[in-house]
Amino acid sequence: MSSSSLPQWHPVVAVPARDEEKRLPILIEALGRQTWLAAGNGPLPLTIILNNCTDASAAVARAAARRFPAIQLDLVEIDFPAEVAHVGSARRLAMERALTTVSDRARVVILTTDADAAPHPDWIEANLAAIARGADLVGGHLFGDRAEEAQLGPAVLRRAAMQLRYDRLADRLASLLDPLPHDPWPRHRDHTGGSLAVRGDVYCAVGGLPAEPSGEDIAFASVVRGAGYHLRHAPDVKVTVSARLAGRAPGGMADCLKEWMRAEADGRPLLVETPASLERRLRQRRLLRQLGLAGDQAAIAEAASIVGHPVGLFYAPDGSPLPATRLIEQLTPEHPDAPPLMHADGAIVDLELMIAALEGRSVAA
Repeated sequence: MSSSSLPQWHPVVAVPARDEEKRLPILIEALGRQTWLAAGNGPLPLTIILNNCTDASAAVARAAARRFPAIQLDLVEIDFPAEVAHVGSARRLAMERALTTVSDRARVVILTTDADAAPHPDWIEANLAAIARGADLVGGHLFGDRAEEAQLGPAVLRRAAMQLRYDRLADRLASLLDPLPHDPWPRHRDHTGGSLAVRGDVYCAVGGLPAEPSGEDIAFASVVRGAGYHLRHAPDVKVTVSARLAGRAPGGMADCLKEWMRAEADGRPLLVETPASLERRLRQRRLLRQLGLAGDQAAIAEAASIVGHPVGLFYAPDGSPLPATRLIEQLTPEHPDAPPLMHADGAIVDLELMIAALEGRSVAA
């Protein structure tokens, strides 16, 4: 879908940053070279929250933005109190300030990414196209920086490839056991701060992004879906992200890569959730989704028994049944703390067999 067919949406970009003087020029150049701008649209409001920075992030960001007159830079330097000086606070503030840069909130699309990311040239157009097709929230597909990945060594890259293969098969299984018309296959599994786009009215309706010290992006997606809005994992929305080992947010990609390096050094295998556990949760999610079509007390009691949760959790304090979308997020979350009990290579084989059976085909031994 070309940008000329998307005049009704007003994109704004929100970015949290801490000590990113080396990365911000790359991000701003990627935004300044968007095909959406090349097609004659603009200006593009860009809000960057500099969270407790001690480097030259502000100066380099202003200098980079001056090279691209179509970028309308809103740069905020702030020192959060220590207890809230984290990415959740910075991203929430960035998104809320970005929302105010356009008067018609019903037509705003807030796009957020990370300071060390480089959106692909059609990032804005692809996000707006997904919104125009009915998505309320769009997760972009993230790709690691190849030059940085190469420095991690072949063992870590093999582990990463195995994890990626497992994740893709797990998502394919999900598309078969719990199909979503608004998020059909092919798709991906990413809906993190590296690339999210949300309608402004949806953002306001759910109370905004939770200001969590980490995982604020996953929490936001859960809130949006729990409220009944549609998340699309659009394959054509693409962002290159850093594979550096010195990250800014605890529990982020840098921490994951460092743990993989330690695991390789210790000779520990890559462990993942068992396919049986995954299948059970997917079938429970489908059951709860079907509950939304019925919702009578007998059906709710049966579902509670199958899912293994007290029936009281299926009702709001006023006694009304909770919507299926909220039950799914609360009782069978997509990202649970499922124990990693199985070697990834064996899990991959099992998933391939399960998928083949569901697709009615055979897998060669």
